[in-house]
Amino acid sequence: MNAIFEPAQLRLIAPELVLALSAFLILGLSAVRVSARAVWLPALSLLALGMTLLAVLAWPVTLGLDVLRSPTPISGFNGMFILDGFSIFFKVLFLISAILTVMISGRYLDEERSHSGEYYALVLFAVVGAMFMASAGDFVTIFVALETMALSFYILVGYLKANRKSNEAALKYFLLGSFSTGIFLYGVSLIYGTTSTTNLGLIGNGRAQAALASGQGSLFLLGVILVTVALGFKISAFPFHMWAPDAYEGAPTPITAFLSTASKAAGFVVLVRVFAVSFGPIGDRWTLLLMILAVGSMTLGNVAAILQDNVKRMLAYSSIAHAGYALMGLIAVGHSSSIETREWGVQSVILYLFIYSFVNLGAFALVTMLRRGEVVGDRVADFAGLARRAPLPAFAMLVFMLSLAGIPATAGFVGKYYLFGAAVRADITWLAVVAVLNSAVSLYYYARIVVMMYMRDPEDEARIVPSFGQRVAIALCIVFTIAVGVYPEPILQFAHKSILSLAPWGV
Repeated sequence: MNAIFEPAQLRLIAPELVLALSAFLILGLSAVRVSARAVWLPALSLLALGMTLLAVLAWPVTLGLDVLRSPTPISGFNGMFILDGFSIFFKVLFLISAILTVMISGRYLDEERSHSGEYYALVLFAVVGAMFMASAGDFVTIFVALETMALSFYILVGYLKANRKSNEAALKYFLLGSFSTGIFLYGVSLIYGTTSTTNLGLIGNGRAQAALASGQGSLFLLGVILVTVALGFKISAFPFHMWAPDAYEGAPTPITAFLSTASKAAGFVVLVRVFAVSFGPIGDRWTLLLMILAVGSMTLGNVAAILQDNVKRMLAYSSIAHAGYALMGLIAVGHSSSIETREWGVQSVILYLFIYSFVNLGAFALVTMLRRGEVVGDRVADFAGLARRAPLPAFAMLVFMLSLAGIPATAGFVGKYYLFGAAVRADITWLAVVAVLNSAVSLYYYARIVVMMYMRDPEDEARIVPSFGQRVAIALCIVFTIAVGVYPEPILQFAHKSILSLAPWGV
């Protein structure tokens, strides 16, 4: 037992430990009656997140890029924690999402008259859980990290205690999340019972095939299905999406942004790690299941979004559709026997998630900006005449909507190009055609926002002035969206080099 907690092993989780301690510090300081705490708490949160981001980015320098890209990654705690390029990519994504969330939260919490200490601490705890999920090398680690993140989100979704929608959303999210946790544990127990291990690498290194070849093959496949169902809940894929529209609408808007990006990316980091590494050798057994989830998610998400008058619910259904798009890259991993196609598939998934996080956070930052006085700012009608009242934010929203729709010269087009290309390269062109048709459908409801901003008269003439944090967050998101759309090579290289440690792709 002592060997597990050697300083060299603790060093691997130093960024997570620092962030967790910072969250406890913020909790303690929030209890102190200091008039300036509303200013200092978000500043301390940003400092903690920024320092953790620098610590994560320092790993390639201290350990060397070749080590982080090696198919034999650095591991600790008896293989339960993995540090490689893939995990670092997602940790950077989680930390950036949290930084942008904190930036857009300050004025919103003031408008809602909510205490901010627990809010920022819970955001940090959610990031800690997500970061451990990115480095999980064992189903046990996945479970503990998943619950750490999920418990934080359960509370954050219901953070507006005086808001009945927030209370209802939190209760629904918690109940359905509890069911998905039970399903996940049952699936893992079946996998453990048939393979005698919960280590992801060992399962992929022959034990999955051995379980199928034995008389327990049906139990192993049932375990795979149950794990898929549980993770499908986390990424709000059809038909496990029921919680998403209510949770997105009822949660504080900055938390909706964080939930739609960090939580979804955390679900996908586990999906990729589990299916590419553990279940990769048996891809023919689970690709059909993921195809059903992908087609159902794309179709239901886009069709249901057309009917929404609430922007947060509309973006919730849009998020379901985007989960379907992202699943195409994972399907390509299981459907193809070509190493190059599998690399393309995983690269397209993580590239899309990185791009989607910036674009979606930017869109929700605009919704947050509209919160003022008695105006919630989450109706489509609230965007009426925004181009007249706030020209620059309206232009930013235009860019984000075009990017979500996948229009060329935006980052969203680059992400969809690689996902659709993964399906074509894996000889499942019909799936790419379904995705293209669904993208065409999505143009309608994204265009509704644009029409409302530029072709409708405002309901009131009051000028809308975003806070400093909101300005910075929106500016960063729009610069990223346009820059990647025009010149995507740096982010493409970042994504490609981050997946090399997942080789040999389960073959």
